Amino acid sequence: MTESSSSPLAIEQINLAYDGWQDRLVLRLRTRDACLAELGLTRRLTRNLLPALARLAGGTVLAPDLAIHRELFAYEHRETVAASDFTLAFNEDGLDLFAGKPFLIAEIKLNVLAEGRGWRIDFLDREGRGMHLNADKKMLHSLIKMFNGILATTGWDFPAAEVDGAMTSAGHVTH
Repeated sequence: MTESSSSPLAIEQINLAYDGWQDRLVLRLRTRDACLAELGLTRRLTRNLLPALARLAGGTVLAPDLAIHRELFAYEHRETVAASDFTLAFNEDGLDLFAGKPFLIAEIKLNVLAEGRGWRIDFLDREGRGMHLNADKKMLHSLIKMFNGILATTGWDFPAAEVDGAMTSAGHVTH
């Protein structure tokens, strides 16, 4: 766990699973230096996070009207996700930062990085401690795909994130 001013994680792998017993999503991260972290995401937090991720990703698409914007964004999403590899098994070897217990997330901050280099995603607990990662377009679209894919297994009462609509450039998601 890091303080809010620390450097973002260099992510090697991401996995998303549903824990039915706790009724939470578990976002598992493996860093390039073989550290592992499990972040617990509640239903309420996820309900607000998905549209925010889609707004961030959609902000990269410029178009003269909303219909063209939606089509271009959907195309960009399909192409970006197609270039990603979702077949590799998650590598669980490494130092577990939270000793096998998911770190419960209470707030997520989404910010645009300078010079169009992507986005910073801050996963914070109630005390403001947490983990930070920088996401490029490929990672952001991959996260949206993973969240959309897992929702069908949760039994939660909200739809997957739409990969269209009016998009903004930053967001703040609180549980």
